[in-house]
Amino acid sequence: MKKITIPAEQRKKTTLASNLYYDTLEIYENKVVGYLNGNQTMTWYFKEYSGIDFVKANMNSQFAQIVFLTGVNAKNRVVGIDFGAVQNRNAMNDTNRILFCSGMFSFSKTNDFANSVLTEIRAAFENYKDNIGTEAAGSAALSAADELKKFKELLDSGVITQEEFDAKKKQLLGL
Repeated sequence: MKKITIPAEQRKKTTLASNLYYDTLEIYENKVVGYLNGNQTMTWYFKEYSGIDFVKANMNSQFAQIVFLTGVNAKNRVVGIDFGAVQNRNAMNDTNRILFCSGMFSFSKTNDFANSVLTEIRAAFENYKDNIGTEAAGSAALSAADELKKFKELLDSGVITQEEFDAKKKQLLGL
């Protein structure tokens, strides 16, 4: 587990969002837990997401955002001037995002910090996805071996012929 304390300047309150910013993030091998203002928590479980994206803070949105992708939530990027703060409101309402506040005209520092957090989360996420793939491949190989063992027993007991066993063996081993 890695614990990241969010600097106060990246979680300051604004008129758009009070009580929104994370004090601490804990990154585990299968999830990220964010602590809001020291008393609320939000947990993102990697198994629920297809990927992780990053949205930089800019003139349209003062939030740098780590986005846990579900296939629906990655499309709220406003093009052009965002007079009604639509992008900020959409981001604040999306529970699949970790937001870092930049304040006006301090985008670079916030983007750099959020990107460093993203790197940590993405490494844990990729490790989780790799382990899931390895476990699935291992269980598939194990089940093929188990099946082959069952068919060998059927062959030895005379229930199936040698040709049937050989055909099943080729099928299970992908030959």
